[in-house]
Amino acid sequence: MSDTQQFLKDLNEEVRNHPAVNHHFLETVSTRPFSKKAWLGGFAQQLYPHVHFFIPYMEEMLLNTFDMNAKLIVAKILLDEYGEDAAGASHPELFRRFVRGCGGAEADASLLTTPLDQATVDLVQTHMRLCRDEHFLVGIGAIGQAHEFAIAYLFPPILKGMKLSGFTSTETEFFSLHVDHDVEHSKMLEDTMIKMAISDEDRAMIRKGALASLQARADLWASMERRMIGIENGDVPPTSKQTLLDMTKQFKNVPDAFWPS
Repeated sequence: MSDTQQFLKDLNEEVRNHPAVNHHFLETVSTRPFSKKAWLGGFAQQLYPHVHFFIPYMEEMLLNTFDMNAKLIVAKILLDEYGEDAAGASHPELFRRFVRGCGGAEADASLLTTPLDQATVDLVQTHMRLCRDEHFLVGIGAIGQAHEFAIAYLFPPILKGMKLSGFTSTETEFFSLHVDHDVEHSKMLEDTMIKMAISDEDRAMIRKGALASLQARADLWASMERRMIGIENGDVPPTSKQTLLDMTKQFKNVPDAFWPS
């Protein structure tokens, strides 16, 4: 086993044990049948900005390396994000099916203009920085280990909670699709890391990206737990006042409308 293969094995174990992957929110949401109002205001409206920006994250990564093999792998995963793995429905559109399950067309229309929790804003800004401004290996650590690898542990309890709350399999396809496909994506990105991460410095950048992403995710889970419980109890936490539409204007090549289906 190469040094980088051992490093990734150890990093994967660190990810599995990270507070973001074992957060109390995941236990709460998997065992309590929250109302669809709470799922919308506490979860969907606060996670959609990250989903909306995920394609731009990866497009920034595509431009952030001259390694043709790495570009090819990122491009292949982008094809799935664009909808190749879902009969042409982009992943943001799949997520919006869940949103419409929370509250119909009105809920869907609210995504661009809902005031965001500061943790949501920080999550998006953190990932744009990691994927655009940092070294490519930092970005691939964030997208590879903290997303494609970690999703297999993050989404099953969320899916369990959605089922408890009465959502259909069509409405939750965004989440089930990622559980099914992200294992393959993770393996593709790990193969790229093995080829590119030669030195201790290279490997440290991968870990830096993964841990920065996971910390932002843990902060988001904490804010979502407060918000969902607050909505159920009639005591909704304050927001940052910033909206997704505001955030899109801060970055080039991020749509200020919905991704088309």
